[in-house]
Amino acid sequence: MSTRTPKIFIVDDEPLLTEMLSDYLRDHNQSLNILSFPTGEACLKCLDEQPNLVVLDYYLNSKEKDAANGIDILKEIKSRNKALPVIMLSSQKSYGTAAQTIGYGAMHYVIKGKDAFEEINELIKANV
Repeated sequence: MSTRTPKIFIVDDEPLLTEMLSDYLRDHNQSLNILSFPTGEACLKCLDEQPNLVVLDYYLNSKEKDAANGIDILKEIKSRNKALPVIMLSSQKSYGTAAQTIGYGAMHYVIKGKDAFEEINELIKANV
């Protein structure tokens, strides 16, 4: 791990979930620099800030109907930085959806639920 504070991007169009996840991660690891984005497009504009890891929601267009979905954003992130770890976050419990995101380069697929924050925290600890 580098000496700089790890930078985590959280991309989700649900502000409450984003705030809760950010708070959870800060409570369990105060050394994280967490930035959140309501759309994948907003995240892509900031990739030059070199995040250590991205937590990316699968569905990103519940608020902005024209917003790109998580798969498209994942593909774009990976085209710009193949080594950047991306955790997909979704309420989809489909193995096919999970396999699809892994196939496009996500390092892990986390299903939203009571253990999701803990799982994301453990993945961050292991990968940044």
